[in-house]
Amino acid sequence: MRLNDEVLDMAKANLRPDRLIIEQFIQAVTQNWLKAGEDKHLFEVRCLGEHRTPNSGFFAPSQIGDATAFIIKMNNLKMNVYMTINPMKAIVHGNATDDDVACAHLSFADADDPTGLAGIKTMIGEHAPDFIVTTGSVPHERQHAYWRLEAPCHDLELWKQSQQNIARNLGTDPSVINPSRIMRVAGTVSYPSQSKVAKGYIPELVTFMQEVS
Repeated sequence: MRLNDEVLDMAKANLRPDRLIIEQFIQAVTQNWLKAGEDKHLFEVRCLGEHRTPNSGFFAPSQIGDATAFIIKMNNLKMNVYMTINPMKAIVHGNATDDDVACAHLSFADADDPTGLAGIKTMIGEHAPDFIVTTGSVPHERQHAYWRLEAPCHDLELWKQSQQNIARNLGTDPSVINPSRIMRVAGTVSYPSQSKVAKGYIPELVTFMQEVS
């Protein structure tokens, strides 16, 4: 076994999902839903793995404990865990689609390369993100940034245009514009695919930071 393989195995052995961070992240995403009378809206937790059968569950903001238990169970099985950021209508058949989205409470960006990361850092200050999820640091840092809207946006075409502008201006992932987009859950362990392992990616705990300044 090569030394790099030994280091990788040690990293895997010591990594565990963090219940508190998972709960804090879901609360940050859903905190305005109840204020807007959206207690019946749902978020989808979707679990994916290379050569694995996907597994999903739908939860209301009042079911964060149940959602967290499901997330931990799936992540302990080395599944990568994601969730929808925008609230879904109460009745969803199969995986959430754009037609299932009720509205948006957040804008967000995915910086998966140095250009996008630099773009997010330019926003620190007056337009700082409300919270940031760091999805990894090896072979380079990767972040998701989130901004709360002053009011829920029900015009999802307008929201989509805003997402396009964010991606264009910050140099972040231009595909992160669809209302039903799933994003990685903070507090879970990220398990890279074999192709990413070959590029230097390693399993890492996804971290969460609020009150960015």
